[in-house]
Amino acid sequence: MRLLTYNIHKGFSIGNRRFTLETIRHALQRVDADVVFLQEVRGHSDRHPLPVGPLNTLSGEAAQFEYLADQLWPHYAYGKNAIYRGGHHGNVILSRYPFVEWENINVSPHPRASRSLLHGVISPPVFAHRQLKLHLICVHLGLFEAERRSQLQRLVERIRSHVPDDEP
Repeated sequence: MRLLTYNIHKGFSIGNRRFTLETIRHALQRVDADVVFLQEVRGHSDRHPLPVGPLNTLSGEAAQFEYLADQLWPHYAYGKNAIYRGGHHGNVILSRYPFVEWENINVSPHPRASRSLLHGVISPPVFAHRQLKLHLICVHLGLFEAERRSQLQRLVERIRSHVPDDEP
């Protein structure tokens, strides 16, 4: 199983100079991962509509994760973290396999931090013979060490309380 994680910074290049969502989309498709973990993905934005053209059949108002998923990853879980005037963004798990369940867990130390653990569970065909589920956790940790320690502790607690010992 091929996995990929990437912080797309709401579709902008470093320094917010250029909107690069289409470039990001092509790069993700080239990797051809089974599961993709994305951070800082816009669920809605009044200011930055999606690129519209022959390769995009979605409206310019669709969520970035729908545009990125296209037909390669038909299943997704979106955990909204930050809500602001004109939009919101969060973490996303894109998957070739349907989700059995998913939950977004707020691990922000204060309201302005907007961090979460997005915990999804899938049953890929490779595990079908053993009836196992695969637990996926998309993480977007804070900038400061103390914040990250607290968030990592919450991650450990989540795994201990929600992931059975016999499931990956």
